[in-house]
Amino acid sequence: MRGGGGGWMGPERSLGGMPRVFGLHRQFEEGGDSRMPRIRRATPRRVGGYLLPYWRQWLVIFLCVGASAGFGVIPPLLVRGILDRAIPHHDPRLLAFLVLGMIALNIVLGLIGVLQSYLNARVGQDVMVDLRNDLYRHVQRMSLRFYTTTRAGEIISRINNDVGAVYGVVMGTLIAIVSNFLTVLATLIAIFSLSPQLALLAMVVVPSFYLPTRLVGRVRRRLSTETQEKQADVLAFMQERLNIGGMLLTKGFGQAGADAAEFADRSREVADLQVRQAMAGRWLFMSLSVISVAGPALVYWYGGWQAMRTGLTIGTIIAVVSYLTNLYRPIGAMANVYVDVQGALAVFERIFEYLDLEPEVLDRPNAIVLDQAEGRIVFEGVTFTYPKPLWRPPEEDENGAGDAPEPALRDLSFRVEPGQRVALVGPSGAGKTTVTYLVPRLYDPDSGVIALDGRDLREVTQESLRVQIGMVTQETFLFHASVRENLLYARAGATDDEIIAACRAGQIHDFIAGLPEGYDTVVGERAFRLSGGEKQRLAIARALLKDPRILILDEATSNLDATSEHLVKEALATLLEGRTSLIIAHRLSTILQADQILVMDHGRLVEQGRHVELLAHAGLYATLYHRQFEGVVGGQPPG
Repeated sequence: MRGGGGGWMGPERSLGGMPRVFGLHRQFEEGGDSRMPRIRRATPRRVGGYLLPYWRQWLVIFLCVGASAGFGVIPPLLVRGILDRAIPHHDPRLLAFLVLGMIALNIVLGLIGVLQSYLNARVGQDVMVDLRNDLYRHVQRMSLRFYTTTRAGEIISRINNDVGAVYGVVMGTLIAIVSNFLTVLATLIAIFSLSPQLALLAMVVVPSFYLPTRLVGRVRRRLSTETQEKQADVLAFMQERLNIGGMLLTKGFGQAGADAAEFADRSREVADLQVRQAMAGRWLFMSLSVISVAGPALVYWYGGWQAMRTGLTIGTIIAVVSYLTNLYRPIGAMANVYVDVQGALAVFERIFEYLDLEPEVLDRPNAIVLDQAEGRIVFEGVTFTYPKPLWRPPEEDENGAGDAPEPALRDLSFRVEPGQRVALVGPSGAGKTTVTYLVPRLYDPDSGVIALDGRDLREVTQESLRVQIGMVTQETFLFHASVRENLLYARAGATDDEIIAACRAGQIHDFIAGLPEGYDTVVGERAFRLSGGEKQRLAIARALLKDPRILILDEATSNLDATSEHLVKEALATLLEGRTSLIIAHRLSTILQADQILVMDHGRLVEQGRHVELLAHAGLYATLYHRQFEGVVGGQPPG
């Protein structure tokens, strides 16, 4: 069933009517990998694009890795020298030299490790910052449809958790691949130089590392992606419930127990998945450990036999066995790297899914920067249909439900002169709010032209257009910050005098001055420390500080007490003066003061004129007017 604003109803609904979609369709069903996400060939190349800017640091890191691998083959040779030369030849000077060499070598390796660790952390964090910045900027460019079909918690999870998971693959996996490869190479050279026969024997078990790695890799890859999805689900759930609005709703409807139970179920799902991941890795570790023991056993057996027959030295046997740790450990780690890369690439896929989403409203390549606007707005034959949500329940796709949604606006044409106050009037769903969405280009029309001062809005940059527009709505949003910071969001460079002047005009300065810390008082989460009237006046002061040429006003005096309404009306009078205003009218006073009234019904402009003219016409406006008048007489608030 279709809901308001182009939304879609289905079984995966969350509180407030938003679809529970986790931003995109689910990757695969639990318990199987038939729908496991496919890693695209372009993904490694795109990952490389984030690593390349730091090539100098990478060069030093890999030099450190190479030095560590080279120096790492020396300790067994020192042990061999102690056992085969210093002790049998009773050479204390050689013994001391070899022992001191072992200590000095570890100091050098430690210093190299410190430098490498610093560069690892620096580069890893820089890559994460780049990814987060790109993702944040891209999400900012998405249209309203994205935000009405994606929960805030899911977006935060992509930017925070998914990008955070990248650190492990960038600094753990990538460096591990190079480090382990060089370690294996250096170790093989050392072993073959000591005893080719023992080296070949040690290599017999190496192919056995592949099979368990392959099997566990598929399981870990699926579990990694599913865990990320479930974690995003938990974060989104908490974001919805653990804020003031959600908590008030929870307490008001007595749903605390139900929500706690649902949270426990979701947390348990994440925990179970993480246990399964841990056990999958543990089974792999056990398999590799068993295989790793077979190599030294064979070397001791064959080496001991050779020592009895050919005189192979004990030091050589021990050195070769010591090298096996440097051989099997990196091979086992490389096997784990393969497993981890599968999961890490799935995380990159989730990040790139967001980066690949195409914003529906884009600046043209030759878009111009709009200068100071006069404020003449013209709609010419504008038709607009809300886009389908990014996600719909599968059964709706199968049934073809909602394939042809009704247009929100149909062939709409009107003209607003600079400085005019225009009231938008009509029943619910008439298209009034849609008009206010199209003027700042939150959406683009399907057909027709919306022009500002004779220029198509699509010919100017979105940023320069929105600088000209101020919006004050019934639902005022304020950040969890000080009063001053909330005001400066409108114009960052405003002086204290300008801030105070805007607040005086907005009828809110005296209230702010009476706060414990004045303009530095923190308003609290969603400004719940302020009353409705105080929030509205603060929003009006913020709009005054911005000083826009065009004002969009979803009249802010509804549901206020008489005193607050009077103060807000005085502030609005100052705000509206000399500006082009589009006002969704809820009260008679606004309608009577409008220069023209646009009466809308089912997305069409059905009447246009001033109050007296429309009342005499005895059409839809007159009907709405009389209903409102009767409501006032009956003691009901006008809508």
